[in-house]
Amino acid sequence: MFLALSDTNRFEKAMRIGVPGAEIFQSGSLKALILTVLLSVFMFQLLRTVGLRAFSMASETYMSGTHSAAFVTCPNDTVAKDLARGIVERKLAACVNIVPAIKSVYEWQGKIEEDNEVLL
Repeated sequence: MFLALSDTNRFEKAMRIGVPGAEIFQSGSLKALILTVLLSVFMFQLLRTVGLRAFSMASETYMSGTHSAAFVTCPNDTVAKDLARGIVERKLAACVNIVPAIKSVYEWQGKIEEDNEVLL
């Protein structure tokens, strides 16, 4: 009880002297401000990442820090090499891996088909 009375007296004295911001301590706004600042600091990276990805998807442009992977099958090694070279030359990818001997099983026009393909 003595501490609470002492704190109240200090606050009233600070208000009478005109200490700037003294009312913040009494109203609880300081706690809200501190909480807001802490949440902003911790949430910044998450919000930045989400924002960059949303912009990248909406504008159909690549944004640094986002990653994509595409798996494409080609009918043979020659076509795969030509596509891979063109993709790297145009700087659409830093590296294209060619994985030989892929066996694809799929449905085409109502029939189950099997083909040997090359994976990019």
